[in-house]
Amino acid sequence: MSPQSKSRKKKQGKAPGRRREQQSPYGALLESAAAVRSESWLLADAWASELYATLWLAGSGSAPLVEALKEMDDPAALTALRALSGVGSADDRAAAFAAAETVAARGVAEPSWYVPGAALEFRDAYLVTNLLGDVEVVAITQDRADSAETVLFMRQPVLGATAIELFSTPDEGTVALLQDMIASTPEAFRDEITPLSATDVYDRLWPDVEQFWEDGPDEEAEEGLIGSEDVRHPVQLIALADARVSSLVPAEYEIPAIGPERTDEAVEAFLASDHGIADVEAARAFARIVASAAVEQNRDPVVYGPASLTAVLILHIAAKLHVSDEDLALLPDIVRAWAYFTADARDLPHDEARAAWDAELPTVLAEFSEAYADPELAQEREGQFR
Repeated sequence: MSPQSKSRKKKQGKAPGRRREQQSPYGALLESAAAVRSESWLLADAWASELYATLWLAGSGSAPLVEALKEMDDPAALTALRALSGVGSADDRAAAFAAAETVAARGVAEPSWYVPGAALEFRDAYLVTNLLGDVEVVAITQDRADSAETVLFMRQPVLGATAIELFSTPDEGTVALLQDMIASTPEAFRDEITPLSATDVYDRLWPDVEQFWEDGPDEEAEEGLIGSEDVRHPVQLIALADARVSSLVPAEYEIPAIGPERTDEAVEAFLASDHGIADVEAARAFARIVASAAVEQNRDPVVYGPASLTAVLILHIAAKLHVSDEDLALLPDIVRAWAYFTADARDLPHDEARAAWDAELPTVLAEFSEAYADPELAQEREGQFR
């Protein structure tokens, strides 16, 4: 400390210390935003999505931050607002955009990547699955400001989103990106890439986005933000996915619903198949449970794989229904018959699909048995299997 900055002594009492400059509570955030000013719109959106998730986990939402940033004549604040205007719900994006326009009108410098009026335009989308269709990757590519960006949305029926990744689309296109993914994970996916329309993507993914927000934060979500790099959680990019998926269809668009009659069709088709179950009424009861569970989620009843079947067995039988010892003894054969039926109904390679189910069914049945033996779940059961 220089002699000029030292406090002079008073005759009585202690000399007052230097008054500290009041630091902004948004200092760290502004410093972080400044770092993406000269990056890309893609990275700015990813940064904003993680910020959005952090605010969501904290329970504060983005509104207070947006209001605070709107009052700042700071290029970093404008960068943060431009980035936030690309993620989250339509209302949140609109609020961030309006605030950004207010700051920009005061002459604050825009980030280098921002292009006024640029909007996301759907280019193409594709679906890749594993053999039994229980693991899906949906790739959505959209153009914006002469750049192409791809979101890979990894999901499982019933369970929803498991991971989301964002890429700058290679010059070779989306298919090349998926081909590299398939080649890098041998035996994880079928070597089939199915084109999807914008509405196909929305129908598949929007329920997962809604489910994610409705379920609320959990410990895994928090670890996905602050844990090790090995932990990947969709919370990091779910706000970005919200914006990208919702932009695929007009605001008035509604997802077509699978009618309850599809349950009856699936049950009758199963009973008419070569299921090999002597107790037809037990087979009927099981088929109605799993088919109804799928239709309730707006899924076709025959789209089942090991993970989705395990989830339904636990959530709709172990947690809800009393099953007699006689029917518990029948369940392994009934479950196997249903699994084979769903593979045949989707025209999957017969021997390969059955071999895949045979490899997975012991685990499926073991997890169900463990859940059914859980005393806490036993207390929740109110219905009867049949």
